[in-house]
Amino acid sequence: MPILRYKPEHQDALISSIGEDPDWKAFVSQSSVDKYKKSLRESLTYVCYEKGVFVGYLRALHDDDFSIYISELFVVPEWRNRTIGRTLLAQVKKEFPDLNIYVLSDEDAYYEKLGYGKVGSVFEVPE
Repeated sequence: MPILRYKPEHQDALISSIGEDPDWKAFVSQSSVDKYKKSLRESLTYVCYEKGVFVGYLRALHDDDFSIYISELFVVPEWRNRTIGRTLLAQVKKEFPDLNIYVLSDEDAYYEKLGYGKVGSVFEVPE
């Protein structure tokens, strides 16, 4: 399964796929979709296709030479449990072997299953 760097031609398949998942609708709501499209272009984003069909993506924040923060990892529901998520994560490590890679997650059980160690936590700064 090829892992590709995100390009504008991937946008429609990605937005459509996450829009079908109730847990991801906030990214594609009328008030946020344009900002999210911009984030996809400006972030370190990878997409995965299987036989020409979009099956998942990963978006990461990479602004320095020290670390990468994986912000989103999404696999189309009917394609889950086929190592797509693991393959997307491995691509980041392959391209940036000398950087620390962290996952911002609300799916701890998934990353624990992969053997990732938990380091700290994330807090939201109030307005």
